[in-house]
Amino acid sequence: MVENNIGVIGLGYQVPALVRLNDDPIFDALKKNSSQKEILALFQGFERRHVLGPDESLVSIMVAAAEKAMIDAGVTAADIDLLMGCASLSHYIVPSDLGALHGRLGLPERAMPLPLGNDFSNFTESLVIADALIRVGRVRRVLVVAGGDWTRAVNYNQGASVSAADGAGAAVLGVASAGVRWIVQDQQALVRSDLYGAMYVSGDPLKAEGQPENQEYSGPYFHMTQEGYNDFKSFGGKTAAISAQELLQRQGLSGSDITLIGHQASTLLLDAWADALKTKPALSTIKDFGNMTVASIAVTLAAREEDIDTPYVMLLALGLDLHAHAVLLRRVM
Repeated sequence: MVENNIGVIGLGYQVPALVRLNDDPIFDALKKNSSQKEILALFQGFERRHVLGPDESLVSIMVAAAEKAMIDAGVTAADIDLLMGCASLSHYIVPSDLGALHGRLGLPERAMPLPLGNDFSNFTESLVIADALIRVGRVRRVLVVAGGDWTRAVNYNQGASVSAADGAGAAVLGVASAGVRWIVQDQQALVRSDLYGAMYVSGDPLKAEGQPENQEYSGPYFHMTQEGYNDFKSFGGKTAAISAQELLQRQGLSGSDITLIGHQASTLLLDAWADALKTKPALSTIKDFGNMTVASIAVTLAAREEDIDTPYVMLLALGLDLHAHAVLLRRVM
């Protein structure tokens, strides 16, 4: 039996003020690129995306999301024992921007920044790890923050770019005699590492020979290979939902018991998962917020929590390596 005094005690999110619509000129070249029509057709459901402005940074919206979550939880920076999550893409390859976030929030020296680099399941995996650490008594309160700035990490001549949006979501997990809203009930992963390399983020080599200081690369951006295109449909559309199905079966639940919140890459995926799980349409922010990559599930959970009318929430994340990660949250009545 999972105890009711440990779990999610606060949520928060932040998106930039600048909005990019479907008719934005940045998409003009893509619309004329006939080679991208099939890939573009995979990414559906977007009307607006929030985009970092020239004077904004990924860390700034992560700070705002984290502060909202701590206020919601009734805690201060001094109460946090561990900072987990992801800043994708960080200013440096290493260290992660979680280090900068730690400083901006004024977290105590004992609160280690612990970044997870398993895009895009960083938030769901962080919930599971944070919950486990709290339950064995290593920490009492964990701040989880996931922020994405992928509008700066896509090629706007390629179909996937139409979904890109920026945002940050946060959760505080802890021990509380009252105030716990969601319990981390169970989790299930499904990994297809034989598909590694089908989708990835890197720079393109312009001059690869010689020592690192003499090499030249483009900036890092998202690549979807032809295999990745096929895997989006097969793994994303069909296989990924198996992780959530196994979780429901193990817990003795059905689709009517859950509200689904999934990775916001496309309504095609969200609809396919809802059908596979025999549940109502997924709770989504895709129309207004776009695909915030690592932050999508965190933001949607925080922004749409009041719309959840079931005793359980199923979070279904994807990863580029490829993997699916399902996490079942139980509402505390």
